[in-house]
Amino acid sequence: MIAFRQQGIRRRLALLYLSIFAAGLSVFCALLFQYFQRIQIQAFDTTLYNFAVDISTNLEMDFVGRLFVVNSSIAEAGKLFPFHLGGSFLEIRDSRGKVLLHSRSLKEKNLPLDEQTLQRVEKEKAMFQTISASRLGIESRSPDFRLLTYYTHHKDWREPLILLVAVPLDLPHQERRDLLLFFLLGIPTFLLIAGGAGMWMSKRALLPVHQMTQKALSITGVEKLQLRIPVPEADDEIRELAETFNGLLDRLDRAFASQDRFVSNASHQLKTPLTILKGELELLRKGQPSTEELTEGLDSAAGEINRLILLVQDLLLLARLEAGRDTIQLTPARLDEVLLQSVARVQKLARKKRVQITTQFTAETPGQELEAQILADEELLDSMIENFIENAVKYAPADSTVEVVMKTGSAQAQVFVRDQGPGVPLELRSTVFERFTRGEPSNIIPGSGLGLSIASEIARLHNVRIEMSAGENDKGTVITLTFPLIVT
Repeated sequence: MIAFRQQGIRRRLALLYLSIFAAGLSVFCALLFQYFQRIQIQAFDTTLYNFAVDISTNLEMDFVGRLFVVNSSIAEAGKLFPFHLGGSFLEIRDSRGKVLLHSRSLKEKNLPLDEQTLQRVEKEKAMFQTISASRLGIESRSPDFRLLTYYTHHKDWREPLILLVAVPLDLPHQERRDLLLFFLLGIPTFLLIAGGAGMWMSKRALLPVHQMTQKALSITGVEKLQLRIPVPEADDEIRELAETFNGLLDRLDRAFASQDRFVSNASHQLKTPLTILKGELELLRKGQPSTEELTEGLDSAAGEINRLILLVQDLLLLARLEAGRDTIQLTPARLDEVLLQSVARVQKLARKKRVQITTQFTAETPGQELEAQILADEELLDSMIENFIENAVKYAPADSTVEVVMKTGSAQAQVFVRDQGPGVPLELRSTVFERFTRGEPSNIIPGSGLGLSIASEIARLHNVRIEMSAGENDKGTVITLTFPLIVT
């Protein structure tokens, strides 16, 4: 089995095909040989029976019980026993088993006839047996004989007679040997031809796979990811494999393109604060700064360092989220509690911008406003909701209101975050969740451009659906988050 598994797929297919074919052919030949044996012995018995009938119809018995052959031609040498000249035996007995006549070739021997056979042949009229020459007690070149015991009676006979005819089975045995020899020579030859045909057919069948392999080997770099595997015309498993490979190449191409954009944007985002930080330190090192300039420079450097820390934290969190569900643990959590915690943390920024945050909880069934329980990683869920609320506060104008509404249903809960800011243009709504995408005016409102991307990844891991739309009269933005509830 191990050696078979180590073979190439072409050889394995050919060997499997050949093994099934050999097993089927062997079973077929065995059944054919059994059928041939049965038909052959039936034909032989029919000829032997007809011969016994011919003998009985040409016998006459006188009034004293002596037998005579009416047709003298059947008594001639070579006519009486057409099966095998000089090798067949005939014996005629009366109904009590007494020998009346037998062929000269028997000499002093008698064909076997016991009391049980005598009683049985009286009922069945004819019996066939295969006996060996040793049982007959005669010397013969034929090892086996076919013995017919035939019970016959004519109206002008004094009593019924029993004919015993023993004929050698040389011809049937020879025919069987010839058939077996044909099988022994023909089957291996046929299997050899079939094996070669199987190898050729497997090569032809796997030719598209070979072409796919060669094409895949030619894709040696990122710049060749746009190449695609040729898709066969036949609608089969190989076509499905080619389409799967092409789908994989599409995803890899998009992933590498996204990675290139990410690395480019991340390097730009990291380079800007590092450049500013380096400039501030160089200025302080070379000059003779006053206490006020020194404080201002250190504050600027500290701000850039904090920006770098936040950016690195966002990048690490994004990498963790992209690793998938295996890196987080979902446990039952109260959505209303997480929502209130997020609102409380954003209140400081809201007061600084003179923005008011209002909360409202409703439910389809009265009294269930605070019973929204979901499966979540509380830390990540809090980060996602805080991101959306903080984003709404950042873009909301002064002296405006940010509304946070939670509606609880029987199977899901919805959270709406509404602001009165400038809104997101329709053409940007499909890309606003991509990394380092910033809304306008991005040069005034601080941020790394990773917040919505992180929030989108957290939502994906929690099976939360995000929808973005314009507010009333196309003023502001409405973020709708749909959470699946734990149904008890």
